Amino acid sequence: MSSISYAEEEGEKPIPAYVELKPNFVVNHVGNESQLKYIKTSISIRTDETKKELIEANMPLVRDAIVMFLSSRTTEQVTGAIAREKTRADAAIAVNTALEEETGKTPVQDILFASFVTQ
Repeated sequence: MSSISYAEEEGEKPIPAYVELKPNFVVNHVGNESQLKYIKTSISIRTDETKKELIEANMPLVRDAIVMFLSSRTTEQVTGAIAREKTRADAAIAVNTALEEETGKTPVQDILFASFVTQ
């Protein structure tokens, strides 16, 4: 059985799929003057139906990539709407990079924050 969906065979866009990452993330990151700060966030990954299983099968790697990425952010990189949008885009790249090294595929289309709190 082929892994290509009927939509792809007909030239249509693949069906979108979302993978909710549970539990929520709570990570520390370095604030100004080396002060420890926290990020608490609820994350979903946007992909398509043909790649959802790949993400779920590699969940420990996905979660690790996100934790390592978020913990490397500075206060300026997570404060404000523009900075958070860049964080979303960069997080997708970080997860795709980790998955590509492991599986040869880059299934993440987008990282979606349902909540994003910094302290």
